Amino acid sequence: MDDFINNQLEILYSSLSESEARLHPPSKVKLQIQTIINGLKPLNLLRPCKIGDGIIKIDESKEKHLIDLFERACSAGRFIKFVPASGAATRMFSKLQTTINKFRNFDLDILKVLSVEDKNVEATYNFLINIKKFAFYDDLKTLIANDIDTVVKEQPRIIIEKILLADGLNYLNKPKAVLKFHKYKTENRTTFTEHLIESYYYQKDFQNKIKLHFTISEEHKELFNDEFQKFLNANYFSDAEYQVDFSYQKKSTDSIALNVNNEIYFDDQMRPIFRPAGHGALLENLNDLKADLIFIKNIDNVCVDRLKPITIKYKKLLAGFLLLIQKQVFEYLTLLEQEKIPDNKFDEMIKFSEAFLNIPKPDGFNLWDNKKKRNFLFTKFNRPIRVCGVVKNEGQPGGAPFWVKNDDNEISVQIVEGAQIDSSNEEQKLIFNNSTHFNPVDLVCAVRDYKGDNFNLLNYADPKSAIIVHKSVNGNEIKSLELPGLWNGGMSNWISVFVEVPIETFNPVKEINDLLNAGHIEEV
Repeated sequence: MDDFINNQLEILYSSLSESEARLHPPSKVKLQIQTIINGLKPLNLLRPCKIGDGIIKIDESKEKHLIDLFERACSAGRFIKFVPASGAATRMFSKLQTTINKFRNFDLDILKVLSVEDKNVEATYNFLINIKKFAFYDDLKTLIANDIDTVVKEQPRIIIEKILLADGLNYLNKPKAVLKFHKYKTENRTTFTEHLIESYYYQKDFQNKIKLHFTISEEHKELFNDEFQKFLNANYFSDAEYQVDFSYQKKSTDSIALNVNNEIYFDDQMRPIFRPAGHGALLENLNDLKADLIFIKNIDNVCVDRLKPITIKYKKLLAGFLLLIQKQVFEYLTLLEQEKIPDNKFDEMIKFSEAFLNIPKPDGFNLWDNKKKRNFLFTKFNRPIRVCGVVKNEGQPGGAPFWVKNDDNEISVQIVEGAQIDSSNEEQKLIFNNSTHFNPVDLVCAVRDYKGDNFNLLNYADPKSAIIVHKSVNGNEIKSLELPGLWNGGMSNWISVFVEVPIETFNPVKEINDLLNAGHIEEV
């Protein structure tokens, strides 16, 4: 096997320039090839996290204290918001595109008939009959020379093409961040603008500064700059100074692609393909921030103004809970530096670990000597911390919180995606399908240690939690590696705390008709 891989590497590096070879050193590419060929071991789920068993429900009587903790830290300028916002919105429109690719000539009545047996057509029909409810409708009207109601009824293909293609709104090739999501009486807002407005209500420091960082595709930088300038020109808030910056997913994190024979895949120009390695690659961007406290939220999870108060409240509560935990952890770490620690303090620390940090007491812990106890607790406490909001599972696709056992028989809580388990194992499938809560990607993270130094976040990822993905390129099957997901294996070795948040705080847009859901309609 080594000879085969080394031969593949020779072929690869004979085709790469010096700069490309520096981005993808042989040791890294060799490991990628070995992992793709050998496969990855699935996670071993023990049980879903539930309220009282891995998930905390915040007591109303504690809310004021938690919000006070947050507001003091926020006033001190400790927070920044991190929003993954790269990539085009192609998948949002896949059902519309499938419909116009499948049917050449049709009107609205024909679509209605076809929709009975075709889910893509059904989604397209529902989209068209609700077209006036979408925030981009006003922009669309300016592109349609004739009466738009007539065009929708008689030539709906024109409507779809004007939304998707370059001679219209070009939404198929734009990032979600700059698409108009929400319709208000006096304006229509993009999701980028909604993130900026939401942040105003809980991120201002004592100098009225609001800090956000967006990861974007380099090709879209001007779009984001223009959108930010439009936001500033609109002068939503005269008492706030926005500090917004951008970074790109690093090319050095891309993964080599192999064909079905495990050989390096070359395209029609005989160039090897390195594919972006998923949102796990953004762990490097997060690490480069050298921040203190970080909110993480997906670009498409925004809501209209009438729902912002509950979203803002729970942002503050999650952050306050993080600060409460961090304060206690730092106190314990300072205590653990001492040579002599009373036995009752060890008992207190392990109870705290079990009750709040989801760190079970190891077998025989009470019989360990003090040095072994101290080393165990110091190692477990001296890690980045994340508090993750989780919502009740209502059938959304995506990850969920579980108790997991690793190869060393260590038990921890993790956010797990379906691709990380053995779907042929009925027991594991049953555990996964019985999850009570869902991961909406609503995180608050503490990334400095008790001495004020930044953790190297790359040291706390689990490389075994990567995912092998299969794709088709020009009719050829290829496979490549996705790095451990940013909030999955990328944070596997963090202190992880799950807190239930209301479903109203979760309003994702995975396909275009999701914008017809209540969280995206201002007047219902």
